[in-house]
Amino acid sequence: FRVDAINFSMHDPLLRDNPPAPPGPRTRPFDYQLRRYNQSHPDIPGFLARLRVLLDSYGATFSVAEVGGDDPIPEMRVFTAGNSHLNSAYSFAFLYAQKLTPQVVARALADWPDEPGLGWPGWALTNHDSPRGLSRWAEPAHRLAFARMTMLLLMSLRGNPFLYYGEELGLTQVEIPFDELQDPEAIANWPLTLSRDGARTPMPWKADAPSLGFSSGRPWLRVGDDHSALAVDVQEADPHSLLHLTRRLVALRKAEPVLRLGRLERIAADGDLLSFERWHDNRRIRLAFNFGAEPAEIALEGAVWAEVNGATPDLLPPLGAIAVEG
Repeated sequence: FRVDAINFSMHDPLLRDNPPAPPGPRTRPFDYQLRRYNQSHPDIPGFLARLRVLLDSYGATFSVAEVGGDDPIPEMRVFTAGNSHLNSAYSFAFLYAQKLTPQVVARALADWPDEPGLGWPGWALTNHDSPRGLSRWAEPAHRLAFARMTMLLLMSLRGNPFLYYGEELGLTQVEIPFDELQDPEAIANWPLTLSRDGARTPMPWKADAPSLGFSSGRPWLRVGDDHSALAVDVQEADPHSLLHLTRRLVALRKAEPVLRLGRLERIAADGDLLSFERWHDNRRIRLAFNFGAEPAEIALEGAVWAEVNGATPDLLPPLGAIAVEG
């Protein structure tokens, strides 16, 4: 169960007005106020404890919170603390990052240390409310390689990885003209608010079918101009496609407790390089990622579990990544 915008679930009983925000550039009416009386009510954790009792009464359930705001990490920890609140909350650390760098990833991981009583994190690189990450973070010529690297990264993190539809295909953001917009917020705040419609376009199933196989009628939103080459049937036929890589990495994570449950150690962000270790039952997996445009020498020994973009235990090409046991 995904609980949307949970920190807005309770408002001030007196319905007092929020004070205005300090002067500064804003893109939405929502941002012109300090959300003192309609966000982060102190009784929300108690409500979540009651909700957890209800969910647990149905047996095997899983709950995840969406917690937005200017400083969501403290609330995410409270809302998932112990075994009496929600099971997890997913971080916004990547969703609105202008650039995905080793430093951004390292800071996000440090916010969720492996400590008793601290909630279980969740990670998403893109979702229905943010522009697709590939279009924000990678130039067109490098998007496939970037997608392969970040897929290994996502499947290697401590916590639950969340895949947004089309991420397994490498879908890009679609430019939607104003007269085709469906997103009410984007229409109301045009052109200051970037439309969410561009990340919600039809799933491309068949490269040569009308609407790429999504519908025999006119879809709610247009299909992406470059999405036919990324269609499911095209990638099914290519054993080296991002779709097949995603399946292999998901299967690897499901099969290996060290990736699902292992503690996270030795996080390092050095220039364009990111590295960390996962440990479980005396097994160690070392992971290294090159976010840069130049190759980087490394020194890892052991059995290679996964590699992308030509990475080896000795060398990470641009956007190369590797996972090694030992």
